[in-house]
Amino acid sequence: MSETSQPSTRGRPAKRDAIVEAARAVFGRDGYARTTTDTIAREAGVSTRTLYKHFPSKEALFSSVLAMSAVRVADAFSAYLDDGLRDATGPEEQLFVIGHALVAHGLDFPDHFALVQQINAERRHFPAEMLDGWLQAGPLRVRAEVVERLGVLVEEGVLRSGDLERMALHFTALTTFESTTLFREGRTPTREELAEMVAAGVRTFLYGYRATED
Repeated sequence: MSETSQPSTRGRPAKRDAIVEAARAVFGRDGYARTTTDTIAREAGVSTRTLYKHFPSKEALFSSVLAMSAVRVADAFSAYLDDGLRDATGPEEQLFVIGHALVAHGLDFPDHFALVQQINAERRHFPAEMLDGWLQAGPLRVRAEVVERLGVLVEEGVLRSGDLERMALHFTALTTFESTTLFREGRTPTREELAEMVAAGVRTFLYGYRATED
């Protein structure tokens, strides 16, 4: 078969990527219930028929978008930690890197967190296995990494020993609550403001969890 007579697949990945990007934006903007596949196809620049060739239903499309988006953000979180902790010297600086990684993606991945807000608002529309897949791919993976990093500081004698899962939840709450509140109120904090919020959270966390000398 000659090169010109072979079926072309060159445009398929690009179309699928366009559909995923459009779906992430539309679902985050309009919510799951109000979003139609016609709207997504139109914003992706493809026909509805093409959309259904890649994704058999709106639920399948949402599930794929959610999982891929969660993996992308979790990967970025891990990379941010690896880069930041490589040069971090003291425990407070290490904790700042972890906390800042938790909040920075609110700025770096706004479409993803708009999607997460819609999930929280419309949980009843989604099957449990879809939500569990999202949690495993993103939030729980990130939490496990926070637990691991805090565990290292416990082993080094910087933090007092205790329930690491609870410690990670407390750390996450203290370093992200201020910025999350502002995002929910419709205001995007600057990177300088985020840094100040995280630093305050780290100081408060250390006040409660720093190991005491015998």
